Amino acid sequence: MIDMRKNYIILLFSLLLLGDHVFGQKADTVSITLENVQYPYPVKFFKIQSEGQDLRMAYMDVPSARPNGGTVVLFHGKNFGGYYWTNVIRALSDRGYRVIVPDQIGFGKSSKAFIHYSFHQMASWNRSLLDSLGIKQSVILGHSMGGMLATRYALMYPENTTKLLLEDPIGLEDYRTFVPYTSTEKQYQTELKATAESVRKYYQSSYFTQWKPEYEELVRIAAGVGYSADFHGRRGLLR
Repeated sequence: MIDMRKNYIILLFSLLLLGDHVFGQKADTVSITLENVQYPYPVKFFKIQSEGQDLRMAYMDVPSARPNGGTVVLFHGKNFGGYYWTNVIRALSDRGYRVIVPDQIGFGKSSKAFIHYSFHQMASWNRSLLDSLGIKQSVILGHSMGGMLATRYALMYPENTTKLLLEDPIGLEDYRTFVPYTSTEKQYQTELKATAESVRKYYQSSYFTQWKPEYEELVRIAAGVGYSADFHGRRGLLR
């Protein structure tokens, strides 16, 4: 009886020590590098060295069964990773295009690095990725933040860009004229308070005017990262 009570106390004490790791982990927890998120096509990694750090840039390279010789590169928005391009990838592949879908550094399955982020640097990383794949020219399609990146890419590498397609891009207007200034610290605190409900409302107002059940998976991923043990202290990087 004494041994049983002793074992019970040890078990209880162990659980208290584990704390958040046991009770704080929710069923919808998502790793900050999305290891538990299934992408629609196989994911590969391109090695990058930046500011003394070894980084990995995740990407999907989707060939077409009936290649037409063209390549389309898809740049995702700030609130997403390559996973949300599923239907677009399929449509382009069916039309003969090879489709390259990178997760930018700091997003999706790519490294979450403590470095200086800039669109110039991100564009150069994407150019290096395409060079490693032997792709000299491609159509560049960017959505939201990806539209700003796509614009910078096309300006830096016009000889490698056959077409520039922008879907609801940012950066083509002066946001200071209609969006009040908010400090990075305040933005960071707002991010820490994000919930599935707040993400859903944001998506409904910003991206999807007609909500569909399949969009809930996007909410699950975006909100689930906030429950990860590695989330706090890093999410400010993604602003």
